[in-house]
Order: sequence, then structure tokens, then C-alpha cells
Amino acid sequence: MNMVDRRQFIKAAGAAGVTGMAGLSGCMGGGGSTTVSILTWTGYDAVNDQVEEALDGVELEISIADGSANMFSTVNAGGGEQYDIVIPNNEYVPRFIDADLAAPVDMDIMTNFDALYPTFQSAAEGQFSDGEDVYGMPVQFGWYAYGYDSSKLPEDHEHSYDVLFSEEYEGVDLTGSITLYDGYYKSIMATGLALGYTDAFEGDTVSFTEEQLTTIEETLIDFKPNLLGFVHDEETLTQDYQNGNIIASFANRSTHVGIMNDVDSVEFSQPKEEELTWFEGAVVTAGSSNKEAAFQVLNEYISPETGAALSENRNIMNTSQDAMDNIEAEALQIEPGVLDGMIPFKPAEKDDQWIEMFERIKNA
Repeated sequence: MNMVDRRQFIKAAGAAGVTGMAGLSGCMGGGGSTTVSILTWTGYDAVNDQVEEALDGVELEISIADGSANMFSTVNAGGGEQYDIVIPNNEYVPRFIDADLAAPVDMDIMTNFDALYPTFQSAAEGQFSDGEDVYGMPVQFGWYAYGYDSSKLPEDHEHSYDVLFSEEYEGVDLTGSITLYDGYYKSIMATGLALGYTDAFEGDTVSFTEEQLTTIEETLIDFKPNLLGFVHDEETLTQDYQNGNIIASFANRSTHVGIMNDVDSVEFSQPKEEELTWFEGAVVTAGSSNKEAAFQVLNEYISPETGAALSENRNIMNTSQDAMDNIEAEALQIEPGVLDGMIPFKPAEKDDQWIEMFERIKNA
């Protein structure tokens, strides 16, 4: 679909949404309020009162999805009319654009855009653009690397993904003390970085060759006996750190921030191979009948006050530097320049093959 056709589609979808949404969330409620329906992750409802107070006449209705894939399939099945805003991870925003489910961002409303870190302004104008219009807004971000028990693995060790695939590292026995993320996408990418396959991350997709995928699979299967296991939930990791079972764990930074609140010796790494960075890309749907109010809500999510509150409630960083400047929690502070070399999440070129491969690894 070319740009002219896309704009015509969006206008038609928006017009259809005005009549088609009668009686559904996203329409004018009692007392003249506008209900903005949002499909997103857990934790966004923590700032509902703050957003509604800032935006007179706007009420929020939050629905929680089980991951970005679920968000896309849900919105795609409904033609994009059942939600005003969807907030998947960044690698899924191009899918919404290609399926004509995303409305162009109204930059006149997004007055806080200029306060985004330059990295995320560039991402919006790159990954979230069709070359002419921007269709998504970065809101929150984090990255995957490894946490470690600094009482066993000193803070001054060379930070590298090699830690995750070593029986011994700088004199520290790691046998049976490593956990990898229980998810194909993150663990396969981390293994690829440890093997030095950085070229695979340079395009619009993560594109490992067949030979590289074979080596990744063999590496994970061969090293599996040295793992404590594949784990991703914060509660389990916290308990294992408290019980002295883990020396290093590959998971989300926000997960480790939660662990650090309970286990003083846990620190988070900054690997020399750079961080695997994700960010949530908020999309106003093409079928929304409340686009103006929806963009006002997105603008509030990256405002200095609400953006900071959202981050502190979710243990996740905000894409707005002004919001980050308002955050006092030490665990959420980031080092200057940490975003310069980030490796952003991108779709896997051979996604189905990755899924099948990870199942073989776990069952080996």
C-alpha cells in the first residue's frame, strides 16, 4: 500500500470507528468524558489517576496482554477498532505499520517528543517510520544482560556474555550457577553475541546464517548441563540468589532491579558486546475514534512527572530524559553513554526456526 492509499485507509478507518465504536470503550462516556482504551503491559494502571488528573475529561481503560505477539493478533483480528492505544515492544511496531493498524503520530500534540533521548527520537524516525510519517512513540525501555552476585564474581571482572557460557571465569567456578532466560528470542540472541555474530544484528531483522544457527544450537545444548536452568521470573531468581544458587543470570534489567531491592550483593552488568535493548513503542490505532485524546495520553506517559512515576512503579526506565531526571531510585539510574551502543530488538528473520530450535535445546 503506497502512502496515498495508506492515508486514505486511515481516514476511512477513523471515520468508520466513530460510528462503529458506539457503545464500546473509546466512546464518549457519561458526563462527556472520553474513555481511552489501552492494550498494554502490567503497571500502566499505576498512573491512571495522574493521567486523568492532567487530562481533564479523559478516562483510561487498561487491558493487559500476554506479550507483543498477543497484542498484534488481538488488534489485527479486530481491525484495530477495539483499542485506542496499543503498546507492544519495539520490534512489533513495524508489523502494525505494515498491517495498516497504526495511525500517524500527531507531532503537534506530542510536545514532549523533543525531551526523548536522541537514541529514541532516532528510533521513532527510523524503525517506527515508513520514510514519511512516524507511527509509534517510544515510552519505556530496558535491556537484557546478566546480573551477578558480586560477593562471588567481583564487580571489576570483564563484563562479557562469555560469563554465561563459561564453566570458570577469571578464576570463579560457575558450574551449575548460571541461568539463561526462558524464552527463545532473548537466549538465542545472547548466545549469538557471545559467539561474536554481531553482523547478524545490523539489518532490519536479526539474521543469523544457517551455519550460525547450528553453532548456537550446539553451544546451548553442549553447555546445558552446566546451567542451573532456564528461568525468567523475578521471584524464582530472587530466591535462588538468596539461597546462594546463582552467580550469574541472564534476564531483563527491570527484573534485576527488583532482585537488587532484596539481595544487596546482586549487580547488573554492562557487557562489552553491548546491551540487547528493548523499548515499548506506543501506537494509536488507525481505527481509533479518539486519536486526539489518545495522543494526549501518550504525551503524558513521557512527561517529566507522569513519566517518572510510571518508571518508578514499573522499575523500568523512561525514554524521556526529563522524566529520568525526576527519578530518585538509584537502581533506575543509567550511566552516561549507555545508550550509544545499544543493540535494539528487531524481528527474527527466521522466527519459526528459532522457536523450533529452542524447543529442541530445552528437550535435549
